[in-house]
Amino acid sequence: MITAAELEHLAALARISLTDGDKESLAKEFDAILGYVDQLKKADAALDAEGRVGTVKNVARPDEARPVSAESRERLLAEAPDREGDFIAVKKIIAQD
Repeated sequence: MITAAELEHLAALARISLTDGDKESLAKEFDAILGYVDQLKKADAALDAEGRVGTVKNVARPDEARPVSAESRERLLAEAPDREGDFIAVKKIIAQD
């Protein structure tokens, strides 16, 4: 249970002012939140060797060239703010000295 002093300290850190009614309702909300966190701590979860829940795997597809129809290419290029032929024109961001 959060004390009134702890709640006032948190309010001071957040630089907010609280009325007595605010303090009372926030204390109840904090208690509910902390109770929920306590339930989560007690939950049994299967962890892997590195402490993660479940398995981790890469779901990215392999990088491969695929044919693009002329229609879809034109739709994409039509959305670009600037283009040069069949390419999207972008500003130069690397300067050579």
